[in-house]
Amino acid sequence: MKKIFIIVMGLLFTGFAFIVFFNGIQKQEDLKILSELEDKGDVNGKREFLFSLTNVGENSAELGFLTWLEYNVAIDNLDNKDIPSGEIILEHIDLNENDEGRLLELEPNQKIEYRLLISNIPKGNYEITISSAADAADFGGINKQEFTVN
Repeated sequence: MKKIFIIVMGLLFTGFAFIVFFNGIQKQEDLKILSELEDKGDVNGKREFLFSLTNVGENSAELGFLTWLEYNVAIDNLDNKDIPSGEIILEHIDLNENDEGRLLELEPNQKIEYRLLISNIPKGNYEITISSAADAADFGGINKQEFTVN
């Protein structure tokens, strides 16, 4: 009876150690990416926004982008006016529109910044919505900011 007890306890201990060991190896730190949106105001007749992603975690983080556009952006008119399609011009300054997607590794405390210039926008009140386009991006959330064009 004592031998069975020792064998059962040994199996339980081995199973517990196995689970702890492999969970420790397989579990990666959740991505801790901070996203921020800053309105830089009018720059040479264009409205400039700065969108950034910062790795605030303790480990490096890999971000995979499927296309050259590494963020999603939308502009809504808060005055309930229709804006003709193609009227607003968006310039993605820090992106190469000819590139395919890429894999980006951010070390702890490393930041990547994207400048976006908006021109040919009619006078009115707007809201810009921007978020990361990294595949499986469930970090940072959606950044929104209201702005006025006079």
